[in-house]
Amino acid sequence: MKRLIISLAFILSCFPILLKAAADSCLIAGIAADQNYEFDKAREIFMQAPLREPVRAFYIMNAQYKKLKINGHYKDANTYLIEGVNKNKALFEESLNPDDPDYAELLMYYGALLGLQAQVFMAESKYLQGYYSGLTGLKKVETAYNMNPDLTDALLAMGTSAFYTGIMAQHYSIIGSVINAEESIRKGIDYIQKTWDSRALSQAEAGYLLLLINLYEIQDFETASGMGGILLEKFPGNLENRALYAETLILRGDFERAEEILHDFHDYTHWLDDNGKNMWSLRKTYVEAVLAMEKNDFDTAKIKFNHVLENYCFEYQWQKNLSLLKLGQMADLQGDRKKARMYYQHVINSKETTRSVLDAGVYIKKAYKKSS
Repeated sequence: MKRLIISLAFILSCFPILLKAAADSCLIAGIAADQNYEFDKAREIFMQAPLREPVRAFYIMNAQYKKLKINGHYKDANTYLIEGVNKNKALFEESLNPDDPDYAELLMYYGALLGLQAQVFMAESKYLQGYYSGLTGLKKVETAYNMNPDLTDALLAMGTSAFYTGIMAQHYSIIGSVINAEESIRKGIDYIQKTWDSRALSQAEAGYLLLLINLYEIQDFETASGMGGILLEKFPGNLENRALYAETLILRGDFERAEEILHDFHDYTHWLDDNGKNMWSLRKTYVEAVLAMEKNDFDTAKIKFNHVLENYCFEYQWQKNLSLLKLGQMADLQGDRKKARMYYQHVINSKETTRSVLDAGVYIKKAYKKSS
């Protein structure tokens, strides 16, 4: 009997650990499905996982929000997100108790939840509002990380904020006057890299950000292609990673591999609704335009870039400004300086916080020349 009691006590003492392991295992599976654009499968996993209710609600909300966005229903997605954040705030506030052993983790999720509202402002090109909106959630995430440095997922939010603060400092003097842009960008990338290296639950999201940053902002195509290859192998259904990886391969000269990825692109769009199919078809057209330009087929590139601009329907303005910038670059390479400057001015007038705006500011003064 004594041995039975001791065994029972041991099992009970291990139960929280076993439950935590089961929850983490389910989260890993659910997040993997979410990253692979299997949103209904992800939702089912989150529903059945042994998670604290606010955390479960957080992941389910995110999956549905992403599903709407991937199909191009941005207005519906943003409405859903705002309503979801307001609803789930109450769940977190009821659950947050400093005496709870999971308090720091719940606080981290709560901060991430509040930070999601900033995405709505960013999508609407209200960058300063988005920046200041995100600070509220960030402070809670930082507090959680200071309480428990093992919460390496917090580094993703901290890194994203630091990186974007640096980008904002490059574009807005009110921020640049108090923030060292280069230092903040480097700090942000370091935090995001640590998230990736730590194999945190948000590792895949960190990988996506590193791919995006190295492709569009730093233009380190070698690093970007390495990350893109890893993400494509793990999540072949992720159309955003697929498009970014193909573009990276093109810019580092690996046309054959890029063409293989583009050839398979529509194998992963069958589940989308008509709006989603049209949107991702246009995204493929943009990458094909980049490919044509890099192959010096300027006539085809111009047709495709202009088609993208005439039908632009993406959430953010990355590819719009890049299309205009590249049209300007081709005009410069063909000796049409007047037309090139017109395209560059369009990019500058967008007032977006992207590398394209900074590059256009350079090329409007000095003609673009392709590096050998």
